[in-house]
Amino acid sequence: MNKFDYYRANTIEEAIQYLDEFDKDIKIIAAGTDLVVRLKQNMVKEKHILDISRIRELKGIYREDGKIHILPLTTHSEILESEEVKKYATVLREACSTIGSPQIRNRGTLGGNVANASPAGDSISALFAEEAKLKLLSSEGERVISIEDFFTGPGKTVLKTNEMLVDIFMPEMTEKEIGFFKKLGQRNALAIAVVNVSVKLGRGEEKNKMDKAVVAFGAVAPTVVRGERVEKALISESLDSPEKLRYIAQLAWREVSPISDVRASLKYRQDMSINLLYEGLLELYKNNWKG
Repeated sequence: MNKFDYYRANTIEEAIQYLDEFDKDIKIIAAGTDLVVRLKQNMVKEKHILDISRIRELKGIYREDGKIHILPLTTHSEILESEEVKKYATVLREACSTIGSPQIRNRGTLGGNVANASPAGDSISALFAEEAKLKLLSSEGERVISIEDFFTGPGKTVLKTNEMLVDIFMPEMTEKEIGFFKKLGQRNALAIAVVNVSVKLGRGEEKNKMDKAVVAFGAVAPTVVRGERVEKALISESLDSPEKLRYIAQLAWREVSPISDVRASLKYRQDMSINLLYEGLLELYKNNWKG
């Protein structure tokens, strides 16, 4: 392991000061479920490590003005235990239930999963579906951006070297909104996604009609991607038969641009994108489009 200097911030203000002082030569650590592995493999070039795990201002879940806020140091287990998330961010809750082992869920944080920027990150496609926004803070001020605008490639984001993620928030799901998260790994548990799909739908006034659809695919492109063709079809069509759902799900192959790697081939990922989407839609259809 390469040598590095370790610092710990107890407040957001202290963290910002460290980021300003060391600029491009500092790396933030929260739970360390990913970064510690990379440190051991000498994959981290920064000479300074900033521990933000003790910053209380970055932990917690709360509701405000029709939005649910999940602060970045909130663990996946805390998300699963939250009654607010269970009611108002169900897609994210489903995604967090599939992440790692109980030990990883107890340590790993939502902010860490987002900042890690893996296109296979389970919570990331769910946050796309939940229409999340991120608040980024530096000594120069704050800015709020859509989750979709945050990622630029595998492991890459628009986060500046002097910025940190301080809030993740999304509109509360209403009684008319339903959704699901589906994931395929190489085994039933403790697996990185080969493909994952997140969907949020808004039921219309007519039976089997939707007036809103947000669809996101993970592990099928350099970043999580929106399924815009699928979304348009879900809104324009009457979702009145399994055959109609299958037809719409098949549009997914035009949305994804996966690679072949050791976990799956390009065609397999395309096929599974279709199948996972169809499976989730069919379950909702059989439940009469109820959550």
